Amino acid sequence: MTGKLTLDHAAHIEVEVSESDGGHDFIIDTGFSDFLYLPEDRLAAWNLLFLGTVPMTLADQSVIIADVYEARVDWLASSRHVNVTAETRGCVSLISMRRIEGCQI
Repeated sequence: MTGKLTLDHAAHIEVEVSESDGGHDFIIDTGFSDFLYLPEDRLAAWNLLFLGTVPMTLADQSVIIADVYEARVDWLASSRHVNVTAETRGCVSLISMRRIEGCQI
């Protein structure tokens, strides 16, 4: 995996998502606890498997009902299925800080 730090100090990491036919750039989010968080239009383009809906509390303490999908990613030298939370409001792509625990950044 490769990563970068932008001029505004946002930490990014590239993750290989099988359904996307390549790597995708994610911002590392310290407040996000699931695996991946993506804009809904990206999920539609990748044709991911829909798993269901869940309530989700955002950083501003508002609660939304989010759609959850499944994707296959190459993660720490293995391929695995992960949950992907969809966002309808045009968010950026996020990965949880918890998922990179033990990694050097």
